[in-house]
Amino acid sequence: GCGDKPAIWIDGGIHAREWVSPATVTWMLKELVENDDQHSDLTQNMDWYILPDHNPDGYAYSRNSDRMWRRTRSDTGSIFGCKGVDANRNWGYHWNEGGASNDKCSDTYHGPEAFSEVENRNVRDFLLSAKDKLVFYNTLHSYSQLILLPWSYTSTPPDNFDELLEVANLGNEALAANGGSEYEVGCIPCILYPASGGSLDWTLGVAGIKFSYAMELRDTGRYGFLLPPEQIIPTAQETWAFHITVIREIFNRLSTDTQ
Repeated sequence: GCGDKPAIWIDGGIHAREWVSPATVTWMLKELVENDDQHSDLTQNMDWYILPDHNPDGYAYSRNSDRMWRRTRSDTGSIFGCKGVDANRNWGYHWNEGGASNDKCSDTYHGPEAFSEVENRNVRDFLLSAKDKLVFYNTLHSYSQLILLPWSYTSTPPDNFDELLEVANLGNEALAANGGSEYEVGCIPCILYPASGGSLDWTLGVAGIKFSYAMELRDTGRYGFLLPPEQIIPTAQETWAFHITVIREIFNRLSTDTQ
């Protein structure tokens, strides 16, 4: 029954300006539910928790006032009137250990303390309540076309890095076959830069969600955050192909482990 099966978590929009992320998550939710008969094993075998927009106040602000807004909209007490925290530098695992800013006006401001942001506290509490069932976590960002593995705060890999990489590569092959986009797979400091306080590190390091990932969706810089609307569905379709493949592979591995 519902709540008794291995569980999947997918979220989008933790950074407000990355509009293709919540759009993609919403499309995947529609696909999962409305076309269940085409992939019914996914809902029969797994429970799904989907959060299309992790940072709704920031998203609304990016729609109405500042298209390039990234952070939350909390009051930080800035003497310059700067608002908000980078919600993906605010998680409480190796918080404020590099790749985040003490400057309250910086796009990567980590907040006054870990989990200062109510959005993060709410997601944290839910994930902890379900952590014994959760086997997969993915947080969708844009842009750069990357499939990212922990850790974010250090290039020293986690103990299960090889398995994370193997499964991610299977998903990447499916993504390329279904959309034609080329994504790069690797740890965050290996491809980008160290970034402490990210959700990805916390979900593996604290919640113990074995298959914890992040993705940077289309594109690689031609449009950047201003991805044309006609690319939403192709982006979502190739991202869905990644998820179908990865989640079926995880379920098969879980079934083998319990035999």
